[in-house]
Amino acid sequence: MLLLFLLLLHPSLSLDHTAENREYQEKAREMFEHAYQGYMEHAYPEDELKPLSCSGHSTWGNFSLTLIDSLDSLVVFGMYDEFEESVNKILLNTNFSIDKNVSVFETNIRVVGGLLSAHLLMERGRMSLPEGWPCAGPLLDLAVDIASRLLPAFNTPTGLPYGTTNLLYGVPKGETTVTGTAGCGTFLMEFGMLSRLTGDPAFEHAARRALSVLYESRSKIDLVGNHIDISRGEWIFREAGIGGNVDSYYEYLLKGGFFFEDFQLISQFRVLYKAVVKNLQHDFWYIWGSMYNGNPSLPSVSTLDAFWPSLQILIGDIKSAGRTLSNFYSLISHFGFTPEMFSLLTGQVSAGNEIYPLRPEFVESLVYMYQATGDQMWRNMGKQVLDSIELSTKTPCGYATVSNVVTHQLEDKMESFFLSETTKYLYLLFSDEHWIFDKGVWGNISVTPDNGDYRVCAPNSFGYTFTTEAHPFPAGVLGCCYSRQRVEEDLLEQIYPDENEEAMKGGIFNFPNRLLNLMYGETKSDDPSKPHPPLCSSLLHFLVRTVGAVRVCPAWEDPKILSQIGVNHCPVRPWYAKYEMYGIEWSRLPGKKAFRVINKNNKK
Repeated sequence: MLLLFLLLLHPSLSLDHTAENREYQEKAREMFEHAYQGYMEHAYPEDELKPLSCSGHSTWGNFSLTLIDSLDSLVVFGMYDEFEESVNKILLNTNFSIDKNVSVFETNIRVVGGLLSAHLLMERGRMSLPEGWPCAGPLLDLAVDIASRLLPAFNTPTGLPYGTTNLLYGVPKGETTVTGTAGCGTFLMEFGMLSRLTGDPAFEHAARRALSVLYESRSKIDLVGNHIDISRGEWIFREAGIGGNVDSYYEYLLKGGFFFEDFQLISQFRVLYKAVVKNLQHDFWYIWGSMYNGNPSLPSVSTLDAFWPSLQILIGDIKSAGRTLSNFYSLISHFGFTPEMFSLLTGQVSAGNEIYPLRPEFVESLVYMYQATGDQMWRNMGKQVLDSIELSTKTPCGYATVSNVVTHQLEDKMESFFLSETTKYLYLLFSDEHWIFDKGVWGNISVTPDNGDYRVCAPNSFGYTFTTEAHPFPAGVLGCCYSRQRVEEDLLEQIYPDENEEAMKGGIFNFPNRLLNLMYGETKSDDPSKPHPPLCSSLLHFLVRTVGAVRVCPAWEDPKILSQIGVNHCPVRPWYAKYEMYGIEWSRLPGKKAFRVINKNNKK
């Protein structure tokens, strides 16, 4: 009787949810297929689907935005025939040499990111690889083409970009010099990847310069505003928050730091994160306040804020993330959806902000939370989201925006991010096994001498990081096209400058060896019929050394030995994969100069 009572109170305590989770995974797949097929049948080649009238319309540039934005989703869902067919459509019909004004921010995250991820997932998508892949290919050429047309927007006195540019003629005459913080600071993942694949530093330099200017423009209490004058570097709208016009700036500081092994960016995020928690957090909601003194200016929260727990999980602040997710779930339980803006002062949906355009942020954070905790409770929350979307927004040809979360009235619009993000995250939330979560996998690793250094390439063996538009980028390609840059370990001093503490010696980035064992795990083969090649153990040591560890195998200094490696089929469990998923617990680090990795199987 007691067990039955507990199960009624906490359904996540039941013994086996496997069948139900698989059912919802299939529901998410069917949701994606219905929306994708509706777009292709009724809207392509227009940008987006109008799901009530079953027609298409141009929104962000008139270059089949939804198709480009959802290319990698086809691979995630295992729709390989559709992926190849869609790639061929894009290659045949896409032309960016047009007289069109576009959003620099949206074009980057949706188009550049979509083309890059599709290019990088061609092997996963079972397509024939172009010669020189991943350092060359027609999708990469398209990404370079459109990104090059965005670069003129960065030609400003501060390096902060204009919000709009013309694909043919550059920044329009008379364009406003006021740009949102996120519109300035959300380029590193896409532009950094372009530079690593092409060897052209212009893209990454532009993105990093903008990030640097934003950080240096923070207030004395380490908060940033939400709109800035790009010509003078002065804040125009001085309200600090984590929602619209700011959100993905924080995201790219943290993810960019992890992905490109840049501890300076992680340090900057840490400074801003502490300021946000200190000044803007109220009962685990995050409101808007003055960037100069933290005083509340708008006691409201937005649906975009629901992305924040995903970052907290990456840094190990799981308790706070859970509290914020539970807050948002209370809104979903009441309205069925998260309104665009909700007033904490009145307890009502903010007037004029009743819309829910099928946003992904809440489900995105649920994916991270479930992966970090394994608690079925978070999946149960996702089931309610999926059921609400299916029940209230489905149309004969897609899914419609909810124009009013109180009345559930619909609007004739389906944003491209519904296919690139929302349905993808719902599918992954209920997936028990998916390659996107691989942390130690079998894959081809090539080590190639390169002007006295070495390139290490393992395209599908180093885990994936999602861009802000949920485009998965594989870390294993970062060393494919030129020698991987070594991380300067003295950057740790910029994060923990306590000169009285000695750095912990041994291991990668001064990780103690016991933590290396935690991150790498055993190197025994999962399949006894496939024993490791003799070189695999040494190759793993080499991979550790190439990303900044101590020289654990002096024999590898001999070029003759390296030239014999070639390509090996090895199990790879790099430090990065678990580092990204389980994060860092900063609260226990004041007197240390090493990161403590949180592993869900080794919690204290």
